[in-house]
Amino acid sequence: GYPPIDESMLVEETVTCVVQVMGKVRDRIQVPPSLGEDELRELALATAGAQRAINGAPVRTVIVRAPNLVNIVTG
Repeated sequence: GYPPIDESMLVEETVTCVVQVMGKVRDRIQVPPSLGEDELRELALATAGAQRAINGAPVRTVIVRAPNLVNIVTG
């Protein structure tokens, strides 16, 4: 028959998080699915794509839908 199922192989080690600035995709980062909102916010704000899009503008809001999406609102 078939080999036994190894449950540890079914767990995803990383997921892709989309980083948006003003609703437009600016970057994608690989993060562990267990990452908290605060850590994800810091990682997203530090990405090169986000920094280039923010370009020194004040960040008004950061919407985090862990672990899949971070939307940065400037202005």
